[in-house]
Amino acid sequence: MNTSNPFDDPLDRILAEIAIRVQLPPSRYQLACDRYAAVATYAERDGSPLKGKIARFYPQGSMAIGATIAARGKDEEYDIDIIAELMFLPGANPAAILNALYEAIRGEPGSRYYEMVERRTRCVTVYYEDGMHMDITPAILRVERLERTSDIFHNDPDEPQEPADTLLMNAWGFSQLFKERTADSTTFSDAYARRSHANDIRADAETEEVDPQEDPARKSSDVVALQLIKRNRNTRYADRDIRMPPSILLSKYVSDVAQPVESLSQALMLHVENIRKQLVRAESSGRLVYAENPTCPEDCFTDRWPSSRGDQRQYIVDLGELIVAMHELRDSDKSIRDMQESLVGLFGDYPTKAAVRAVQAHVGSATRTATTGHRIGGGLSVSAAAAARSARASTNMGGELLTQCDR
Repeated sequence: MNTSNPFDDPLDRILAEIAIRVQLPPSRYQLACDRYAAVATYAERDGSPLKGKIARFYPQGSMAIGATIAARGKDEEYDIDIIAELMFLPGANPAAILNALYEAIRGEPGSRYYEMVERRTRCVTVYYEDGMHMDITPAILRVERLERTSDIFHNDPDEPQEPADTLLMNAWGFSQLFKERTADSTTFSDAYARRSHANDIRADAETEEVDPQEDPARKSSDVVALQLIKRNRNTRYADRDIRMPPSILLSKYVSDVAQPVESLSQALMLHVENIRKQLVRAESSGRLVYAENPTCPEDCFTDRWPSSRGDQRQYIVDLGELIVAMHELRDSDKSIRDMQESLVGLFGDYPTKAAVRAVQAHVGSATRTATTGHRIGGGLSVSAAAAARSARASTNMGGELLTQCDR
């Protein structure tokens, strides 16, 4: 394995450049931190229904594990997930808690967030003009349980006949476990961080300084592979009017088999095959896949997807097609330009074409006087970089293909 540069392989370089273009840039990560801190301060102002009732705001989901990417079907919009830990006793009325958070953030007519807030089923969403959405979920701590295990609430304001519910979760516990399991011990994180910062476009952040404790641009190959899997899912579901597989489920499966490697394409294949294997196993048994939070068994990651075996079969097919396409890209001698068509289908037009242009420019500069492996007008062929690759493990694509599912 090449230990000097994880992106010597053109395919790995393109995949990294795609991920960089769909992720939350480092500067906008800090902007998101500034914004949720500002919302927390505002929600506890004098006259707020939550004055003296907010213990803390903290990130959950993709924001907490560094895997935030552009929203479904959007290249400039990001969903930021935040927990608002409130100091109420367990057993509170779900509608009352959600309404209190909504009123606290919305404020009076003409105030800062008044026109920016929506009360939703489990959270309150703040919409910013630059496309960022902040989903703030109220939670009440269960002190007798593992650290930060909390109740969250379900109450659909548009379906008053639907029963309200209280759900147990530990988003913080899972994020800590995920980060432990995906910690990088290779050269990948540093190399990826350099590329992320080089491509970052600075956003106008609010003045409050936030120390995220670590460079948000440093990610292991496991985390970047997760981002690419989510981007592929978003691309496939952009024109489907159905619920797509939840990011938390994909994150759970990535954390289950995480192992630091320097080859991004190798990491991507490992995780796509494992996710498909879990779905195929459930489908072969005639059941829906089930997964729970390892740090809180009552916290079900599959409570809203899949709702049917048809949903499950659809994503099995999608993952199978991703695996086939990746094998073709890794094992062929296509030029960078020829790879673009396949990659656009997998990850979308804008990030792929921008990534290919960046890699072609790099290759053109690095090989201006070289001829071996460089096609005129076509870029560096994948086969020209074969010597720099580690041996590729054979695969059965995560389990036998289900002929019944893939028809």
